[in-house]
Amino acid sequence: MSSKKELSLKENFSWNFIGSLIHSISSFLILVVLAKLGDPIIVGLYSIGLALTEPVSQLTDMQLRQIQATDTKEASFKYSDYLGFRMISSVVMLLIILLILIFNSYTFEKALIIILIGIRRMIFSYSDLVFGQLQQRERMDFIGKSQSFRGISSVIIVGLALYITKSLIITLIILNISWLYLLVYYDKKNLKIFLNDLKPSFYFDKIKKLFFLSLPLGIVLMFISLNTNLPRIVTEKILGEEMLGYFSAIAYLIVVGNTFVRAIGQAVAPRLAKLYRGKNIVEFKKIMKYLLVIGLLTGIVGVLVSVFLGEFILTLIYDQSYAAYNHVLILVMISGIFSYLRTFLGYGLTSMRYFKIQPYINLFSFIVILISSINLIPKLNIEGAAITIIIGAFVQFISYSIVILYRLNQK
Repeated sequence: MSSKKELSLKENFSWNFIGSLIHSISSFLILVVLAKLGDPIIVGLYSIGLALTEPVSQLTDMQLRQIQATDTKEASFKYSDYLGFRMISSVVMLLIILLILIFNSYTFEKALIIILIGIRRMIFSYSDLVFGQLQQRERMDFIGKSQSFRGISSVIIVGLALYITKSLIITLIILNISWLYLLVYYDKKNLKIFLNDLKPSFYFDKIKKLFFLSLPLGIVLMFISLNTNLPRIVTEKILGEEMLGYFSAIAYLIVVGNTFVRAIGQAVAPRLAKLYRGKNIVEFKKIMKYLLVIGLLTGIVGVLVSVFLGEFILTLIYDQSYAAYNHVLILVMISGIFSYLRTFLGYGLTSMRYFKIQPYINLFSFIVILISSINLIPKLNIEGAAITIIIGAFVQFISYSIVILYRLNQK
């Protein structure tokens, strides 16, 4: 039996960073495999499935993991409450996805791909709930190992299944089965070290309180996801699946920076919550300043790499046809600067448990991105999609900066 002892901040960051990096790079490698074994159209089909299901899953997931991780006293809700709520919300997620399919004239193949990706997100939402409990106990080693297993096995499964069957649908079915197996026989097994009762509870008062507490975060994440995926959705509608395949494959190269930033944020979030709850604002501000410097430097490195090595990287990873869009990669990396800064500010606000303002910020940026997408993509093609991402990330960064400074000054 593994120890229940908390790990140090350095150990937690190391495990979370390694796991998140492997998992995220594996998600990127899946696109690489699809591009190598298929073509931009297959990449586009997979990408539109991700783009449509992610905002829905983010809405219904309601960031329960962060709520668990920052609930330092675990006085309001137990794991059983979160699990019961997640079971209800996951059903709602699938129903919303089905409604989206009903109101769109997709082919049977495209609709089935979207449903399978939605089911995969539902399976992961239960693993993410387990991660919330482990993160609260500052045991990111279990999370890191799970993410590593899931990421590495996913790349292998997609490569072998697609090579043998030549079918994206069969590949996704096999992938979903592997994720379900990992949830049942690894993630839940680790959680049993800390909890004996893993059964869900469905008390109406608990569900109601959790719903109203987490709904603002769900809306926030939905708009954040829409802000990322809306240019992809508009690109697919206007330019088609092939151009979406090019844009999605190129834009996904920002994954390394995102993984690095999120790993730090998730590892530091419990510590920030304790500092804020303990009214140690000086130390809270100090850590936030370090985070913002890290975010800025990470973004600058991404831009420099894309400028000097972008064409080589695109040719090496995909093929020469992708290298023709290196200017799009540079634009995407510029958006990363503001995106990384906004992400750290978001972790700061969540650690303060200041949830209600965030939906308004992201609603505003969503409107800006929607207007930009509609106007820029038809005129500038995928270059317009990349510029739209820059505009959205900048608006979010400025908005979050104003709110968090105001909140800290009040405190």
